[in-house]
Order: sequence, then structure tokens, then C-alpha cells
Amino acid sequence: MRFQTVRIVCVAAALGLAATSGFALDAKLAEWGRGPAQYFMTRDEIARWKAIRTDAEAEAFVALFWARRDPTPETARNEFRERFDALVRTADEKLGGARNRKGSLTDRGRMLLLFGPPEKMERQQHDIAPQPTAPQQDTVAGPMVVWTYEGERARELFETVRAEISFVDRYNNQDYTLSRGGLDLAAAQQRVIQRAITQPDLKAPRNFPAAPAAAVVPAAPAAPLTDLQTASFRDAVSAFRKDAKSPAAVFATAGEFITGGGTTFLPVSLYIPKTSGIDTSRALTFFGVVEDATGKAVAAFEEPAKFLASKDDFIAEHTLPVLPAGTYRGVFGLADGGKTLALAGTPMELTGALDKDAPATSALILSNNLYPLATAQMDTEPYAFGGVKVVPKGDRAFASSDDLWYFIELRNPGLTEAGVPKLQVKLELEGTETDGGKKVRMAAPPREMDTPEMKGVPHHYGIGSAIPLSDFKPGDYTFTIKVTDTVRKQSYTMKEPFRI
Repeated sequence: MRFQTVRIVCVAAALGLAATSGFALDAKLAEWGRGPAQYFMTRDEIARWKAIRTDAEAEAFVALFWARRDPTPETARNEFRERFDALVRTADEKLGGARNRKGSLTDRGRMLLLFGPPEKMERQQHDIAPQPTAPQQDTVAGPMVVWTYEGERARELFETVRAEISFVDRYNNQDYTLSRGGLDLAAAQQRVIQRAITQPDLKAPRNFPAAPAAAVVPAAPAAPLTDLQTASFRDAVSAFRKDAKSPAAVFATAGEFITGGGTTFLPVSLYIPKTSGIDTSRALTFFGVVEDATGKAVAAFEEPAKFLASKDDFIAEHTLPVLPAGTYRGVFGLADGGKTLALAGTPMELTGALDKDAPATSALILSNNLYPLATAQMDTEPYAFGGVKVVPKGDRAFASSDDLWYFIELRNPGLTEAGVPKLQVKLELEGTETDGGKKVRMAAPPREMDTPEMKGVPHHYGIGSAIPLSDFKPGDYTFTIKVTDTVRKQSYTMKEPFRI
């Protein structure tokens, strides 16, 4: 049995396009042709763009380019372009390269725009040599980021059940470039290009009448609820408080975090396993209530449920306002009309308004699903850290085929003279195997971890990696991590149970 964090050497291929007109165009039009839209151009479109002579021809080309890819041509909206623009903004904000190169024009930006956010994203900080069985791969040196696509998306995009794309920062300047390998990204790009075109025979875009401007009347902010408003929800929570029985198994996670600007917030995540049998395609209600130590309701919400897919399962999320320091219990559930479908409870030990300048860590999060967000995150978005989503595995149940991701947000660590934290991380894992009751205990020696500051969140750093579970047998385990800030001479120890 091995106890190690994931070390991945993956396959990738360089892609190149040159869709530059040979004539002098308006600066914005010329920039469009050199920009990320060229990733989706067919070979014929590249040739036609190069032959364009006038701004009018260029404007007509651009309009037809988007129209040919509109999945709903009967409406004025173009969802393809909306998603494209959102991914460009994310790439520019999160994936910038050396010499102030726009993120959408980097290798990572190109992969994000073509293939979308991966199911997993892992950072590596060690030199990694290619395996003897894969001589075609680069010798990889320097920090590396690995994007993993799995399941149906991997089959659709890359014609395989699992695809990994790696990017290497060879010069330690935050300029991550594709690592060469055996994955045929050029063929995958051509499949994406062809699938994006919904109207291949379109000769001119449709014209839609402009919608009349509506008067905007600012709505008065609603007062936050302190208790549930629907009587059947209150009754369901009251019964759940007595016997903790739920019609279906769901799992709640709640945390306490602070934004870079100093706003404390309480994210809630309700984990809905596929095995729960809940139909997330229906218009359900997500509701919850938080009670203090005396059982008094102090915060509540009722809202239409918006589900996010997490592998084969789903999550629903909500952000609560800050509560005073104390011991609380949250109960969160789903309902169809007035009928409660599922409930889950979680204890909440809160410290109140957090000090944005104090050194501290978040709670330890265990997950099997991390991915970069497709759009810029809000400051108080649940379980989003510097543009990366970390989905808490609410049931703490992992398959042997999973990677066990651990993640901690570290705030205001001590910095060296070079302006970077110096951290040591020690991992331990112990448990009991289900078959035979064998006791298992493993520990990795302390090691220094290069921890980058989260993009857009000053003084916040992410600590995390993944442990492959393929060599672990089914059982109940506890994961422990000790983080030592060697500059401040301060340590943090956190542990969480899980099962395989």
C-alpha cells in the first residue's frame, strides 16, 4: 500500500493557428482576428479571413462567424458567444502569462476555451522526469499544472475515458506552456470546431428587432430571514431534530470564511448523491435554518434550488450572513412544492466576524472534484478559492478509483525576505479495514510546500494536493494534516474522517 500525493506526467500536443489578414484593418477588427476566436475557425474561415481587404468585409465575417455557431438561431441570444466571452474573461483574469500576455492567449487559456474547465486541476512543484515507457514525452522540469477530463466529457472531447493535459512553468515566471506528449489535441480541437457550428450553410446572420428599453426600478433589499416561512418546512425540521431521519440521504457542509476585503461569510453546501434518487431536473426548493445553542432559529432561507453537477452527483449552495460567535446547528433540505424530500444537519462552531489581518486557516476540506471556474467568482461564492472550485465531499465516501483531494485556505502566513511563505506540511492517515478489521497507519515525512497566493485574494494561500486511493482497501479512515508556518513559528493541525 502506498501513501503518496499524486505525481502525474501527462500527454499534450502543441496547437497553432495564424488567422491574420494581410490587409490593414481597423485596430479592433485586426485584434479580433489575432484573438482567441481564431481557436474556433475552420481552415476555410482562416483562409477567408486572410483574404479580407476592408473593414466592411471583416465586420460581415465576424457577424457570420458567431451566427453560424448560435445554438438557438430563432432567438436574439447567442449562447455560444456568451459562454465564449465568459471563458475569455476568466482566462484573462486567472491565467495570464509572462510579459503581461492575456490569459486567453496562453496555452492554458486556449485549452479552457476549447475544452472547458476540467474535472480536476492539480499543481505540482517538483521536477518530474518522463517514464521510460513514454520516451516521446518532454523532460518536465519546474512547476506543473495538470488538468484532468473524465467520463462522458473525456470520451466526447478526446475519445478516451480519461484525458490529462499538463502545463509546465519551465522558467519559473508563471508562463505555463503545454507539455508535449501522446494526446492528439489537434484532432480534439477539430472535433470541437466542427461541433460548434450549428448552421454550416448559413450565408448571412439573421436580424432581430431591438427590444425596447425597460425602466429599471431598484428593488428594496429584502430583510434576511431569521426563521423558515413555510409551515411544512418548520414541521419537517422539528421532526428531524428529534429523530434525525430523512426521506433520502443528503449531506450538509458549512464553513466560515472571509473575503480579501474583510467580509466574513458562511457558505453552505448540500451534497446530493446520485443514489438519493432525487430528481434534480425538477423545480425544487432549497431551504435551511440555523439554530443557536438554545434551539432558537437565528438565520434561515427558502429559495429555488440551483444544482451544480459534481461528477455523478449534485450540490446545492447558499451563502449565509455572518453570525455572532457561538455554537450552532444548521438543518438544510430540499422540497418539491410543500413536500420535504430530504434533510441533513451539521454542527457549526463559529468565531463570529473574522479578523482579515490575523493568521489563521480554514477548516480542512476533503473532495474528489476540483476545477477552475468558467466565470469570475464572487467574493462570497461558496467554496471557491482564487478561481478554483473545491466541492466538499459531503458524505466523505470515496471510491478506490478516486483521488482524495485535501485543501486548506491559509490566511496571513509569515513571509520570508523574498515575500513568500515558508511552510512545512506533514500528512498522516490511519483507519480500520472493513474486511478483517486490520488497523492501518501511515505517515509521510514533513516536506516544504511552495504555496502560491490565490489570484485576486491578497494574503490568502491555498494548500492542497491529492492522494490516489487505488491501493487502499475499503474501510473507515481519518486524514490528518499538520501545517507549520516556519516564519511565524506557528502550527495548525486538522483532521477529517472519511471512508472508502
